[in-house]
Amino acid sequence: MNDTPTRAVDALESALITATTEIRPDVLLLGAGVDSALLAAMWTKQGHRFRTITVGLDPAVRCVPAHTYLPYPCNSDLEWARRVAETLNLDWAPIALSLRDALHYLDMVMMQQRSFDLGQLNNIALYAALNRATGWDDRTTFASGDDADGLFGGYLNATEHADWGGWVRERIPHIDPPVRGIGEALNWQPMFPYLHRDVLTVAESLTQGDIRESLPVGSLPPSFMDQFDPTSLDATERTWGKVVLRRVGERYLPRELAWRPKTDLQFGSGMCALEPHLAKALNVGTRMQIEQTGMRFFNDAHRGLYSRYRSLGGVIPPVSEGQVACANCGGGVPEGKRHCHTCGWWE
Repeated sequence: MNDTPTRAVDALESALITATTEIRPDVLLLGAGVDSALLAAMWTKQGHRFRTITVGLDPAVRCVPAHTYLPYPCNSDLEWARRVAETLNLDWAPIALSLRDALHYLDMVMMQQRSFDLGQLNNIALYAALNRATGWDDRTTFASGDDADGLFGGYLNATEHADWGGWVRERIPHIDPPVRGIGEALNWQPMFPYLHRDVLTVAESLTQGDIRESLPVGSLPPSFMDQFDPTSLDATERTWGKVVLRRVGERYLPRELAWRPKTDLQFGSGMCALEPHLAKALNVGTRMQIEQTGMRFFNDAHRGLYSRYRSLGGVIPPVSEGQVACANCGGGVPEGKRHCHTCGWWE
């Protein structure tokens, strides 16, 4: 059932061919979702040689109880990446981090990003991958699948924007993937094919009908988070996001890879399993100190992350020109942004 207009799929494929022809990285961060897998497939077809790397958590580290009996589990990026690598015959390096190493990289990410946002769990795999790949044969450039989710409706809140093209045009000047700063701090040159001018032009032309589509229920829900929604699991149809990109993916990848459910990196890499360990670090004294700040936190893992950040010497960055003060932590938030990079608070 293909309701997504062919013209949009053709236009996006053409733009991506141009982008991947002009952008040729040494290394690809392979998360194994359709975003990075499609780039790998296109470069492979074009004859470009590159290395890929995927980071996950050692499976011996148990995750939170709510994730134990899911239809498809967290910490699955390494398995999905293995399928992509075997399908495309990629030069692929899989890395499974120990708990100690994962927490070490979390500390490095927090200090580099100057942030105790719980979303920094997403960035552990990125930092670790680039850190481990630093000694690879004088390789200096890397690519990732950023910002395909934001441009093509991969997030659940995509339905909030009726004029999708207008929303994308508004977002483009503010797009700054965290992996850019992470890579530059480690002396890498970042490359983002999905931010190529031709791809952005196509994204600006898309409608809700291009990015989202209701499809009969398959074996898996559209996103990792849908597994916690009984209504979604009981439905006979489910609405998928990023459909226009998945349709391009079908032309280069097996269907199961083109339609891998949306999985945020903290879940796909398994770094969500760090939350109990962060929460356990709290004691009566630190909890009281945290409460005295007046800040709001999502859960005890977030409180534990803040405590860890402060113990490392981390401070809340002051407001600078072009910023407003976060209503939660007081840190600087760029004008027009709703999300505080420092504490993770959403307006």
